[in-house]
Amino acid sequence: MQPRAFVVMPFGEKSPGRGFRLPRTAPKQKRINFDRIYRKLLKPALEKAGYEVARADSAANAGDIRTDMFFELVTADLVVADISILNPNVYYELGVRHGVCPRGVFLVSASAAGAAPFDVAPDRRFTYDASCFVAGSDRHGAKKQRHRAGQQSGNGDGTSRAEVDRLAKKFRDASTLDQQAAGSPVYAHLPGLKSVNWDHIETSKAKYFNALQSDWMDCVKVAQANGRPGDIVTLARNAPTRLHEARILFEAAIALINLCRYAAAEKVLSEVIRLNPEHTEAQLNLALVTAHLASTDAAEHRLRTILKQHNADPRADDLLGQVFRQLWRLSWHVKQTRTVSERREKAVEASQLAISAIHSFARAHRTNPKEYFAGFNALILDFLLRKIHVPSSEIHKGYGPQASAIDLKAIKSLVRYTATSEQQRALENGDYVKQFWCTTTLAGLLLIEGDEKAALNKVYEACAIPAATSYQLQTLRDRLSLLVDLGIRTRYVRRALEFVERTLEEKIGHCSCERVVLWHGYAIDPPGCHHPRFAANREKEVAAQIRKALRHWRVGEKDLAICGGMNESDIIFAEVCEEMGVRIRLMLRDPTEAEKDLAAMWPPLASATWRERLHKLRIRDDTKQKQIWIDTEHLGPVRGGDERPADISARRHKEWLINTAMMEASPALKPGKAMRPSATTLHGLFLWDGRRKPDDPNDSFDFVREVERFDGYQGEVKVIDLKQDRAQLKSFSSHKRSAEPRSPLRAAV
Repeated sequence: MQPRAFVVMPFGEKSPGRGFRLPRTAPKQKRINFDRIYRKLLKPALEKAGYEVARADSAANAGDIRTDMFFELVTADLVVADISILNPNVYYELGVRHGVCPRGVFLVSASAAGAAPFDVAPDRRFTYDASCFVAGSDRHGAKKQRHRAGQQSGNGDGTSRAEVDRLAKKFRDASTLDQQAAGSPVYAHLPGLKSVNWDHIETSKAKYFNALQSDWMDCVKVAQANGRPGDIVTLARNAPTRLHEARILFEAAIALINLCRYAAAEKVLSEVIRLNPEHTEAQLNLALVTAHLASTDAAEHRLRTILKQHNADPRADDLLGQVFRQLWRLSWHVKQTRTVSERREKAVEASQLAISAIHSFARAHRTNPKEYFAGFNALILDFLLRKIHVPSSEIHKGYGPQASAIDLKAIKSLVRYTATSEQQRALENGDYVKQFWCTTTLAGLLLIEGDEKAALNKVYEACAIPAATSYQLQTLRDRLSLLVDLGIRTRYVRRALEFVERTLEEKIGHCSCERVVLWHGYAIDPPGCHHPRFAANREKEVAAQIRKALRHWRVGEKDLAICGGMNESDIIFAEVCEEMGVRIRLMLRDPTEAEKDLAAMWPPLASATWRERLHKLRIRDDTKQKQIWIDTEHLGPVRGGDERPADISARRHKEWLINTAMMEASPALKPGKAMRPSATTLHGLFLWDGRRKPDDPNDSFDFVREVERFDGYQGEVKVIDLKQDRAQLKSFSSHKRSAEPRSPLRAAV
């Protein structure tokens, strides 16, 4: 998703005014054409720098232009203000932006412009050569000058391509630095000032974007509930609106975490932090995800960074408690500590971290007693420390110069009361997430008190809660494992752990297949095709090569074949898979409104015979050997933008196929201490003529490249080469499982 830049500048032709350093020979009546500066210089440079660009007159809406202008000034990722001349509207709009946002303002001006007014004089400006945009009486000379410059640039408009490239580089470099400091002089001189919260703007445009966001969130929730991480990854790459982008992506990351898809979540969380470096929840979740991926050193580094950033923040007690707790566990939960006694010894040595966590959690609970889980965290850590023989006097005394001794007995009573009442409320409201956390809290309190049988029953009750997520079960499993690792109440805890692991095994939602085969191929060439790729008379050759590849891989009923089901080669592939007993997933694309008007039959196939063959494939069976997925049912409708809806739909469909195949073959973390990766392998089989067409979303090149990037895991890519007189199967690559698997979504998110 591209960031949005809003350009603030004069319109039309304007007189330069005083201070503009024109050549002595220049006529006094010369004027600057700012519309051409926007069209030929600023807009191309910003687009080259990666921005979607708009100006107040860009959209011909029937509404109030001032409303749209203010909306852009408040919400745009970047506002570029051209202060070449003393235009009051420009300075007014610049002041609005400076007052509502701490960063995201670039000043530009013609190099011939005079000194800027006092208030913005210290601010950095990017200059450009305005000589090509000056209109005046010397038409013949100006025309010759523009012609010479246009010949140099190749566009004939008098704007040097080098000037566009130079300004684009300035914008790119400055965009990176802009995230590191407050660019607004208002926020720079008034530290502590908070930017405006524009979440609740109620203009028609804002309501439209909020509706898009709500629909998108619903798709993510459905994808999580159905255990479809490929849908979530595709939705993350195709968020419907740039507004609230960090929030949208964070929701996608949490959904992936709830499915225990930590490698994919890691990529999305990194993008959230890039968009909003101060997103504390994303930072913490990224650290926890890194720990789940067994990158202990990286997780500890991220946690300590959070600690430095928020150590003095009185609102961050619960966050700091989580950081201290995780640092404590990382200090002794390492490969070198293999026995219970070794782990206990290390845990005692690092007990000050756990004590810090206890006091942080206790402060958070004292500040807001409704936050019962913070109080419970303090209680369970106190229980663990006492069991490994850390003196109670060390745990309960005031920690830090302003801390006071904590009354854990009072905390326990309040936590039990709050968790019990919240559990009842959650049960009445059908809030399964809250019900799970309340139930496990009560189980933990019973364990602390020594009522192990009742605690075990509460664990069984939590596992039976409908819609409990994989992440919740994984979290419960990790906390029970912590007790086992330290040798605490192991008899009952092991029984609970085994039950949780069995439930998680059923819930994890990972593909049970041994191989995933992703197919992509071309449609049969229509009559009179100018660029033939797949001639109709080669159908049997291609079918034979598909059969040969699948037999080489020994695919069968335990494997999954994925294809788009949108053209004749998809039909051939699916028919061969059906013949060999392979499970098939046809992932179809719905037509956009324009495509519905152009095509009476969808998808457009070469003949009625092909339509009949597709119809037979789409008939659902009761053996679960065939699945029919439709993109709009999984990802929602296609939202138009600067691209044609059909182009967006085709690109999204391609990403959906690739992401789904990768996620089905990616290593889901299995229950158990080893956290062994899945043995599923990814194979790619593609029909390709060896040419690349970047503008064609149905080109096979991207499929070959993306599966090639899915490295570190056993698999293979084969290409049916259509350049030969006869179709020939070529082994394109082979991957073997590495000792330390890398993220399978390096290019997917």
